[in-house]
Amino acid sequence: MPTVVVESDGRAEEVDARLVVGADGRGSLARRWGGFTVRQDPERLLFAGVLLDGVPIDDDTGYVFFNPDVGRISLLFPQGGRRVRTYVGYHKDADPPRGSDRDVRRFTEESVRAGADPAWYSEAQAAGPLALFSGADSWVDHPYRDGVALIGDAAATSDPTWGQGMSLTLRDVRTLRDRLLADDDWTAAGHAYAAEHDRYYAILHAVDGWYADLFMEIGPEAAARRMRALPFIAEDPTRIPDAPFSGPNVPADDAVRRRFFAEE
Repeated sequence: MPTVVVESDGRAEEVDARLVVGADGRGSLARRWGGFTVRQDPERLLFAGVLLDGVPIDDDTGYVFFNPDVGRISLLFPQGGRRVRTYVGYHKDADPPRGSDRDVRRFTEESVRAGADPAWYSEAQAAGPLALFSGADSWVDHPYRDGVALIGDAAATSDPTWGQGMSLTLRDVRTLRDRLLADDDWTAAGHAYAAEHDRYYAILHAVDGWYADLFMEIGPEAAARRMRALPFIAEDPTRIPDAPFSGPNVPADDAVRRRFFAEE
């Protein structure tokens, strides 16, 4: 039976638990305490975000812009009252902002470079801090052991460029709940959750990588790939594997990958 130590007001108490759930994010201490091994992709994309006020776009419309020739993506999601959540993704080899370049002016310039209307930012003011962080996925294989289950970013941190973090977390919560309710043996239920998590995370991980290969990679080979694939996608958008939007139960095998890249 797992045991946790709770410290409060200078006092420590040991608490026995039938199950310990680690839901403490990408820097999870529960993951380290539980002895899980973390794996990570090589760094490729960086992602920045800031909440802005004074952006005059419609409240019922979100915007996503790609400029793959310069390794940029920009996303804007209205929150109401001219407040907008704004993001810019950068390929690490395409002059990304670093150090003192982490300022809102540079951020909005890069959003415009991706395709956003510069007029949207003429009166914009930051309503929160600007954050810049790596987009590389990090994860543990089989996020259950010895009475400890990891969920959300503690189990798998997906590239935020493709917006799967909250979806993965909610899927983890639902899957773990269902397995615990279905089996009085919570050790077996924990392992069943971890196996199911590995299945759907692997699908999203793969499809996110395909998206990055097609829409964000730079260089002559990447440009040739887009020249081949994008005309087919323009004629038939169903060539885009829909896992990032519809979830990992949609087909995402090698035939889907070949169709996406127009290699069939």
